[in-house]
Amino acid sequence: MATDSKTARWKLVLGYTAFALVAFVLCLLLTFPYDAVRTRIVTEAASQGLAVRIDGLRPGLSGVTATNVRVSKPPVPLGAESVAALARGESGGLGPEELGEALTFDSVALRPALFPPGVVVNAKAMGGTVHVNVGGLSGTSLDVDVDGLQAGGGNLPRYTGVDMEGTLNARISLKAPGTLIRGQAVDWSQASGTVALNTQGLTIKGGKAAIPMGGGPGMPMDLPRMVLGELKGDLQFDKGLGTVKDLNLKSEDLEGQGTGTVKLGKRLAYSELGLDVRLKFEQAFQQRLGPLAIAVNMLPVDRENPGYRGGRLTGMVSSPRFAARR
Repeated sequence: MATDSKTARWKLVLGYTAFALVAFVLCLLLTFPYDAVRTRIVTEAASQGLAVRIDGLRPGLSGVTATNVRVSKPPVPLGAESVAALARGESGGLGPEELGEALTFDSVALRPALFPPGVVVNAKAMGGTVHVNVGGLSGTSLDVDVDGLQAGGGNLPRYTGVDMEGTLNARISLKAPGTLIRGQAVDWSQASGTVALNTQGLTIKGGKAAIPMGGGPGMPMDLPRMVLGELKGDLQFDKGLGTVKDLNLKSEDLEGQGTGTVKLGKRLAYSELGLDVRLKFEQAFQQRLGPLAIAVNMLPVDRENPGYRGGRLTGMVSSPRFAARR
């Protein structure tokens, strides 16, 4: 006599669940609006004066991940045709001369946040990670955590023109009036919060940089090997005005101290610097400075500590100027 067999209920539930999950993932992969996401990212970046190129996009259960993302600042704003080409994933025949030298991120993952409502961004680049959380209801909070970025990682040396090594960490926590959730413009010039940064083993191994001496345009100079060591900074912001609580640089080649203020702009790149800097150069280091020794000798001796020379860092964060302190 044949015996009836009946599949256990838990096996049926597990099977249907697995089938539904696979079907959902396949549907997500096949119907995900890749073009719409790429277009939104590229056009929003272009409105901020940036060019963004994305090699690949893939969806996930908690957001979307872009791979091999290149961000650059074109010398002149991009036209509508160029932005449209980048939105299609094409370069439009544009190279570094039109788009500027790009900073490359291995991957950038974006997902929505609910508490508070906003966006979370996780990026991998230059051997480290960058975590950004921005959003809010009564105002906009910006929290940035930079961990383990390598000064010689990725294409950063080519981007800056300076061959470096060392590690960079930073923490930014700001809150500004206005919130995009309610259609309000965010005014970063009135933000309050803190900015902290530190480096370990920072060393310039060579390269070329424009040294902004005397308040005029920077003069390109070859850089000697320079051990910068540990840089520690702590700034406190209140309604857009940041006061330096701690700014120190110490290495076997030089020592530095900074005081002053940073005035935030409505766009953070346009924040204004007003920092007094004191530098002490070791004798052996001065001997290998080459043409840079002329610039060093232009700095006046600090009145309070004759072992230091004084300078003033002004201009904007995106285009600083360094001159002898009067």
